[in-house]
Amino acid sequence: VADDGEEARWRNRTLSFESSDPETEKPAGLTKPHRQQPRPDKLQESWNSLSLFNQSHRGRITNVNMEGDVLDDYLSASKRSKTVESTKEEEEVPDTMEEIFEIPVLPYGRELRINIRTTWGDRHYVGLNGIEVFSSTGQPVKIAKITADPADINVLPDYNSDPRVVTNLTDGVNRTRDDIHMWLAPYTANGNHFICLTFQQPCKVAMIRIWNYNKSRIHSYRGARDIEITLDKSLIFKGEIAKASGLLQGDLDSFGDTILFTTDEDILEAMAQYDETYEGDVEDFDDEEEAPFERPRTADKGKQTVTGDRPFTTANLGERQMATQQKQQQIQQQQLQSHTLADVREPRPDAYQGQVLQLNFTGTWGDPHYLGLTGLEVLGWEGDPLTLSPGMLSASPRDITVLPGYEDDTRTLDKLVDGSNVTTADEHMWLIPFNEGEGHVLTIDLGQPQYLTGLRFWNYNKSREDTYRGAKVVHLLLDGQVISPPEGYLIRKAPGNCNYDYAQDISFSQSPASRPVKLSSQPLELSVRQSKLMNEEASQDYEPLIMPCGFVFELQLLSTWGDPYYVGLNGLDFYNQDGDQVQLTQNNIAAYPESVNVLPGVEGDVRTPDKLIDGKNCTNDGKHMWLAPVLPGVINRVYVIFDQPQTVSMIKLWNYSKTSGRGVKEFGVLVDDLVVYNGILGMVPTTRGILPTCDAPTPYHTILFTDDDAIAQRERHTVIRYFHPTFYPVLPVPHPLSLPFFLHHGNQVPDDQDVKMTDDNRVMAHHRQPKKTSVDQALRPTTSVTEAGRGIYRR
Repeated sequence: VADDGEEARWRNRTLSFESSDPETEKPAGLTKPHRQQPRPDKLQESWNSLSLFNQSHRGRITNVNMEGDVLDDYLSASKRSKTVESTKEEEEVPDTMEEIFEIPVLPYGRELRINIRTTWGDRHYVGLNGIEVFSSTGQPVKIAKITADPADINVLPDYNSDPRVVTNLTDGVNRTRDDIHMWLAPYTANGNHFICLTFQQPCKVAMIRIWNYNKSRIHSYRGARDIEITLDKSLIFKGEIAKASGLLQGDLDSFGDTILFTTDEDILEAMAQYDETYEGDVEDFDDEEEAPFERPRTADKGKQTVTGDRPFTTANLGERQMATQQKQQQIQQQQLQSHTLADVREPRPDAYQGQVLQLNFTGTWGDPHYLGLTGLEVLGWEGDPLTLSPGMLSASPRDITVLPGYEDDTRTLDKLVDGSNVTTADEHMWLIPFNEGEGHVLTIDLGQPQYLTGLRFWNYNKSREDTYRGAKVVHLLLDGQVISPPEGYLIRKAPGNCNYDYAQDISFSQSPASRPVKLSSQPLELSVRQSKLMNEEASQDYEPLIMPCGFVFELQLLSTWGDPYYVGLNGLDFYNQDGDQVQLTQNNIAAYPESVNVLPGVEGDVRTPDKLIDGKNCTNDGKHMWLAPVLPGVINRVYVIFDQPQTVSMIKLWNYSKTSGRGVKEFGVLVDDLVVYNGILGMVPTTRGILPTCDAPTPYHTILFTDDDAIAQRERHTVIRYFHPTFYPVLPVPHPLSLPFFLHHGNQVPDDQDVKMTDDNRVMAHHRQPKKTSVDQALRPTTSVTEAGRGIYRR
């Protein structure tokens, strides 16, 4: 940088040069230069000095307003000496920022047209994430039709199935970095790029929100910059749209611009009720690390197996690897068969030998009049069901036909062995009259002595209300000898639906560890955990149910982090009252919908519920994840099912990491249909490891159901924290690994609920949460992760 003395010397040299030129006008107020003419070498030195200064500092000087400066006059004269063509080219570049445009108030119309004139620097492509339009009523404007010119990137040669089409702009998924929710088109400098929206009805426009292209920090330069908006051919906006940040965190200014056409407080308040943008807002932090840039293919095709605009994602195994796994499974099956045959002659503590088995049902799940079952199997030596026929069964009372008026009822004894067990049709169920304190005996005569290891029940499952007719307690006798514990065996209540195979296995094991647990009739006590830690509070900021105990733990997945078509998880772990991990098998896990295999045309996808318990949770490999479709009007559920009541002190969850937008956001936990927790699960960030090829581990999130200080202290960095919307306590300093999830997503509040207040059946007040628009199922992107040799399991 030139100092003051050097600048004065340059000015003196310039004055000396200009005084020798008769055509140069002498600036006013300057002292008279020396009469002595400079030497030729000094003149050349001045020229060289000025040229060097012009090349090095011209950018700084031309941006500084110093009128009357001699050096500025020289640079202006030098600029006028350029050719006329370059001057014309500069004059043709419009400067929209200097133009002042007055935005109208509540413009009225039906045809909205957006003309994108420039991008933020990309010379080849222009794109957007989304467009939102709100009317003067505060509600989002319903779009009847959306088109673009150029339509999208598929107008280019060799592009015919790219998912970044113009309809993505109104799919409601705007805060995203996923290509399938963006629009991209070829860009032509100084050209027009139109987006036309046709409303279902003409209306007054109160607000337009433009979500700029946000695929990454690099690709955000493809976003729109200078735009013009017309409504029924009347110009309503002309200006610049902010560039997106390329990240998922930050306020609205980090994703684009909001254009208001009113300042009316009533309209703004009405829009706030229907605007869902702020529900997903998270705070931005300066220490957020940027994900390393990995240059993607601009087509985003992958391997296409279907026609149309549906992208295909796959992570298939190689044929050699699949063949190896098939061979390993065959070897394991052979070893299991040989091991079973070898053990036939060895005594087993959980096997009884007998011919006549009696089941005495002494209680229901609440119905005082009827008791029923859907199906029953007797397990033999190898755990396989024995063949039963209706002739082997007898009961007292036999069935519902013993009551007057029920002679033609189809719920007879033979339905227990008809093979239709996972059903809600009562014509495949058995029902008898129930009297408290009396015996209700079902007798099975096997015809000859058999080795028995257990029973398998399908309880009464006609409907959610009728499940209380199901059997609750059963006492067993084999050839007159009692083989059940004194309190009997506890039979699990049916779910009232067919979301999963609700069969329950009861083993005759004599091991004390496997004896049935007696459920207390008293409700579990709710208490607020009081932390004794002084330095760092490890407690949860909600009131947990201490040590819930039950048969079925249900996770209701209420929303995702942006994907409207799929939801998934990497894995889950359950821990008992001692803090030890509960070993789960394939019979313990189920989901509804089960997986993406329920979709038409999809089969063999390996992302099934059993992957939730395979132990490989910190991974980005889709072969170790669970994924299911999000269907209209259906709540996605994950079931963890136990044959005996299980006490749980802690649950660990790993969110879906392959495509973070498909991860679970809002969820709830139910134990035997009772809600014990509601919260928000943090999204897996896109930040990778130090090396581009090294992925960061997928962290887990913990739900605590214990007041044990040791467990709470150990899991203090991963506990899912929930805050009441009117109270935000001071947060402890989190662990660095949990920073992106705990700070960004730990303080979110679930959506409002529908509330109706009545007095004598008369509605006094009603608050209804605005319903979210359902997505077009025809635009569901196809996804597949296949693998040969999948094992078959009961649930």
